[in-house]
Amino acid sequence: MTNEELHSQLEQLHKELEQAKTLSPADRDVFGNLMSDMVKIAQGKEQVEKPHHSLRQRLEEKESEFEVEHPRLAAVIRQVLDALNRMGI
Repeated sequence: MTNEELHSQLEQLHKELEQAKTLSPADRDVFGNLMSDMVKIAQGKEQVEKPHHSLRQRLEEKESEFEVEHPRLAAVIRQVLDALNRMGI
């Protein structure tokens, strides 16, 4: 998995977030922060160390929360998690 592939996954996640009209403002803020962290990783601006553990945890929690109401969004989150896993994050 390359940074370009992660970036592509992030773009797909962003599109799904835009289409998820029923997300609360709080959830949108959480995803905004997660997206910012992941973009930094994809651009190589952040070291692959301790902070990413909580990034993965937050993504996993959101994926579980959205499984029923937003299955497409949950699927994209799983793809991002898989991409991060392949990168060793």
